[in-house]
Amino acid sequence: MRANQSTFRPPVTAGSIQAWCFLWILLGFSTTALGHDLFADYIQHRVALTVGARHLDVTVQLTFFENGSEHEREHMDTDGDGRVSGGEVKRYLTAVEESSARAVTLRVDGRPIALMPLYAPQLDLLGNNQVGRGHHLLTLCFFATTPADLVSGTEITIENRLWSGVRALAALRVEGRDGARLEALPADDPIYPPAPEGTTREFRSRLLTPPVLPSAPPERPPDPAS
Repeated sequence: MRANQSTFRPPVTAGSIQAWCFLWILLGFSTTALGHDLFADYIQHRVALTVGARHLDVTVQLTFFENGSEHEREHMDTDGDGRVSGGEVKRYLTAVEESSARAVTLRVDGRPIALMPLYAPQLDLLGNNQVGRGHHLLTLCFFATTPADLVSGTEITIENRLWSGVRALAALRVEGRDGARLEALPADDPIYPPAPEGTTREFRSRLLTPPVLPSAPPERPPDPAS
C-alpha cells in the first residue's frame, strides 16, 4: 500500500461532464436545502475510474450528511466522551479498510478483477471532532492490474456495497490514460434508495478506445570511443 493521500482529486474529462451535470444541480440546490434536512439521511457517493495501460484506479469519496455523520461519529467515539480522538479515527479507519475490501469490487465484461488498496483510507471531519450532527468525508482508493485483453466496447463496472442500507446520491467520473477513452454510462436514477439486501449499486462505464503501452525508447548504441 502506498503512503496516505492528502486530498481527493477526481479526474476531469470532457466525456465525464455530462454524467456530473445532474449531481451538480442537486448539490447546488442542496447548499440551502440541507439546512432544512432535505438530504440529511443521504450519503453522497462520488466514484472515479481511471483506465491506463498498466493500472485501473478506482476512488470512492463518501460525503456523510447530518444524520449519517452523527451515526458514524457515535460509532467512532468508543470511550463515549463526546469527541472523536485521533486514536479513535485510526481504529475506525482500520475497520473501514477491512470491510471496504469486500464492499468495493470491479468487473470487466462481467469478469471479476481483483482490487487492492492504493492508499490508506482518509477521514476528514471538516474541523469538527464533536459527536453530533455534521458532515464528514471518507475517501477510499484502490487499483487493479489492467487486463491485457481490453478492447473497444468493453464494459467496466464498479460494484459499491458501502452503506448500502442508506439513501445515496451517486455519480461516476471516468478518465483514460495511455490513449484510452471511455464513457460513463448513466444510471437509471442517480438518487438511490436503500439497496435491498444482497444487491449492489453499480457504476458502469464503456471503453471506447483501449489503452496502449508506451513504446520503449530505442537502445542507445555503444559509444565507439569507450
